[in-house]
Amino acid sequence: MLSNGRLTNALAANLLKKQDDYQFWRDKKLANTSSNINDYIVEIQRPSNLTNSEKRKILTLCENNNIALFHIPTSKNYEADVIRINQQFGLEQFDTHFFVKDKGLAHITQSEKKDQGEFIPYTDKKIGWHTDGYYNEINSRIRAFSLFCVQPAESGGINKWIDPHMVYILLREDNPEIAHALTNPSAMTIPEHCVNGKVRRATSVGPIFFIDQPTNELYMRYTQRKKNIIFADSKEIQEAISRLDALLNQQTDYHFQHLLKSGQGLLCNNVLHKRDSFIDNIKKPRLLLRGRYFNRIK
Repeated sequence: MLSNGRLTNALAANLLKKQDDYQFWRDKKLANTSSNINDYIVEIQRPSNLTNSEKRKILTLCENNNIALFHIPTSKNYEADVIRINQQFGLEQFDTHFFVKDKGLAHITQSEKKDQGEFIPYTDKKIGWHTDGYYNEINSRIRAFSLFCVQPAESGGINKWIDPHMVYILLREDNPEIAHALTNPSAMTIPEHCVNGKVRRATSVGPIFFIDQPTNELYMRYTQRKKNIIFADSKEIQEAISRLDALLNQQTDYHFQHLLKSGQGLLCNNVLHKRDSFIDNIKKPRLLLRGRYFNRIK
């Protein structure tokens, strides 16, 4: 049985193979998925101590849709508030990637530092569709992340997202062979990242869709960027990538967008997301707090 949006071991094992198990999972997913963005917003009164109803709504949204939006009162210490909210959902196993500051949060803002400015999130450029940590090794997989707005840009910087589960469903309903090709164990390779001859990140090879262990959840690792990305040299996978990109660039009922304002944030089980370019206010530059975690929201 499928309980609260989670997969049992037996169903997870066959989801990508058996049509009956897929249909059962799909029907449950569609029945619990909303296409109205207003359904995703949760008002939080005290970040340090969520009410049962606030926590239950966020958990339900993340179980059914893999994402929840929230709004908190104006604060003098947003970092402490975000960390405390995340901790209440079990998000403490954070990724100590480049530029992480206190307790797992990175400050996403324009940077003039040479090493930091080489990474697109720290520029004003648009960012294409991707899941966070798509380049990570299996033992450091990103299963959840949070994003919180301290200061929006002068203009632009809209965040867009789509649930990876809905991407899989839309692809499989259109063409099962396309969805199957994206489960190939060698579908996408991220070459190692070296700086001055030192390996900062090892080569990462794996499928785009797969059942994640030990969570037994359908997982997606992907980036729409093509620089330093190697897709398997097969006609089936190349066609599947083209169809995937075409779907992401459409506007379905399950594509969402929202311009985060001060005091607004999101919690998600690593949904596919992108960001528009923006124009900053020099005196009040855009600042978002991002946390990446190895476990799912619970």
